[in-house]
Amino acid sequence: MIVNIRDVAIVILALESIVIGVILLLLLWQVRALVILLKNDIRPILKDAKETTQTVQTTTKFVGKRVARPAVKTMSLLAGVRGAVKSMRAEVSSSDSWRDVMERASSRSREASDE
Repeated sequence: MIVNIRDVAIVILALESIVIGVILLLLLWQVRALVILLKNDIRPILKDAKETTQTVQTTTKFVGKRVARPAVKTMSLLAGVRGAVKSMRAEVSSSDSWRDVMERASSRSREASDE
């Protein structure tokens, strides 16, 4: 009786070893397929992504140098002109003439040059 149980256990263990060996071979086959996929498909995608990143960096530098910087300079100049016009409007009241404003401005500049 024990001999029969032992023989059945040996057969079951042998079958289990065969199943585990087949599963291991399938796993190795899948790892090989993954390595091939990474080598052939993912590398070109990463290369394209790197090229795209470099293109975006170059474009950003170009836009910053040729578009943004001149736009900022222009807007700051316009802001200065706008501030000067507001300042001149504030000095001119409804009763003042341009002549009076110009005389005050020239007297201020003379006082500043005397100091």
